[in-house]
Amino acid sequence: MATRTYNPAVRVGNWIEDVQLEEDIIKDFQEKKDAGELLIQKTHNVTNNLLRQVKLSEQTENRSLMFGSKINLRHIASGTVLTSKVSELKSLTSSQLKSPCDMSASLMTTPCPRNVLLICSVDGEVPKKPLCYGQKFVLKTLPGPGGELSLWSDRATFTKCAAKSRFPVVQLQDDSSYNVVWQVQCKNPLIRMEMEGRPVIVGDPIILNHCKTNQNLACMAQYQRRTPYGQEMEVCCKTFLDSHKAEMEENLWTIVVDNSE
Repeated sequence: MATRTYNPAVRVGNWIEDVQLEEDIIKDFQEKKDAGELLIQKTHNVTNNLLRQVKLSEQTENRSLMFGSKINLRHIASGTVLTSKVSELKSLTSSQLKSPCDMSASLMTTPCPRNVLLICSVDGEVPKKPLCYGQKFVLKTLPGPGGELSLWSDRATFTKCAAKSRFPVVQLQDDSSYNVVWQVQCKNPLIRMEMEGRPVIVGDPIILNHCKTNQNLACMAQYQRRTPYGQEMEVCCKTFLDSHKAEMEENLWTIVVDNSE
């Protein structure tokens, strides 16, 4: 039995539907491209905003930490930096940090809107004077991509706590309550009272104390998770003391500014 053959140019079957489908695919692609919704465009958006390199404040001659300084807060034991924990979905759909935003400690130490913090006074002004031990202040993210959010914490509850350790959570929030007020304390508890009122020195080990709960910022190196930005450690607000009633390495941080090392 002879088989019937067709020239490749002959249109058979559902040819009109196939042609229309191809045209619809090209049209949808062009619409997403014009709206900036392609994945490659969103990835480029993250690089230009949340991961854009930022210059930290320059170190003063006497190494005093000043109000208005752009800093990194580095955990001494792990070498990580306090960083906003942005999910992959949020980073692709938003050009700036949104409240509430969880915090973590990241090995990505390059200054960027994710990890650069501004030292502000409680009343919102930026006085041109050094920050002293025991003086209350607020840590805020940068304007623009940073969203000008404040470092926030509160007592742990059943529904609001750190994911793995279950200790009080640390977040970035658009809040102006007492939950965003912190103070720097001296590492040595024996001279802590004597150090109050003296300027905080950049590069020295410090304790970052939350004024409302009287708990200290801590990095939990034993609790880690993989993120699009690498391996990151959990951050909480919990004081860890040794047998001599001194803070342990989980609570020890240092301030990093430009040329501070």
